[in-house]
Amino acid sequence: MPTGESAHVIRTLRVLEALAFGPCTASRLAEQLDAHPRTLRRLLGRLVAEGYASPVADGRGEYIATLKLVALAGYVLERTDLVHVCFPYVARLRNATGEAAQFSVPGEDGVLHLAQETGENVALVKPRLGEQVPYHATASGKALLAHLPDRVQRVLERGLIAYTDQTLTDPADLLLNLTRVRDVGYAVDDRELSDDVRCVAAPVRDHTGAVIGCIGISAPSTRLALADVPDTAQHVLEAAETLSETLGFDARRNAAARVPE
Repeated sequence: MPTGESAHVIRTLRVLEALAFGPCTASRLAEQLDAHPRTLRRLLGRLVAEGYASPVADGRGEYIATLKLVALAGYVLERTDLVHVCFPYVARLRNATGEAAQFSVPGEDGVLHLAQETGENVALVKPRLGEQVPYHATASGKALLAHLPDRVQRVLERGLIAYTDQTLTDPADLLLNLTRVRDVGYAVDDRELSDDVRCVAAPVRDHTGAVIGCIGISAPSTRLALADVPDTAQHVLEAAETLSETLGFDARRNAAARVPE
């Protein structure tokens, strides 16, 4: 168990993570982190002084993270070569389909959108840059899980939350779906995270054949019918394949990577 300075650093990071997801009081954070409320109040005071948190104005004693975190995340993303490499392919996929397109990578608790281009109807579908979405209820998540077996177990252990009536909440159903993803090469979110959105995503590989991300589209379900998904998936697969080639993946020399992991 970390002690002293390292424990304080870890606690500070955990508080920032919690506040990033929504307002929270010092007492609630103390319960979550198994710390004394006075300790959390002092820590929150320091975060407020440094501009990383601010008290909520409604007087309930809650705090929330500020946009300073977003600014820092933006600097990191701008320096990430992967973002610059994948962005043209995201833009081409958006242009080919007319739908919002994004490149995503696996995160600890969900899938992280690193690059995106909005589609024709941004009012209906606009994935947030830097947003983390659940693995089991998204096309991006399933495209990754199908090739990252170590993460599958973690997702199952945390439980499969139902976001809509279409969400896969039975582990056996999810595992069967992941087998299909490996068979056809792409994943589908059929209104599983949002009732009015369908998504398609395909894995992206690096020079070693390892899946390091995925590229996909999000569309209003009224415009992307389930019957039209296979045609749309061809655009997604082409984007994934050409981006993978740019990252050094050779499909012929890495034929073994096509075999289910």
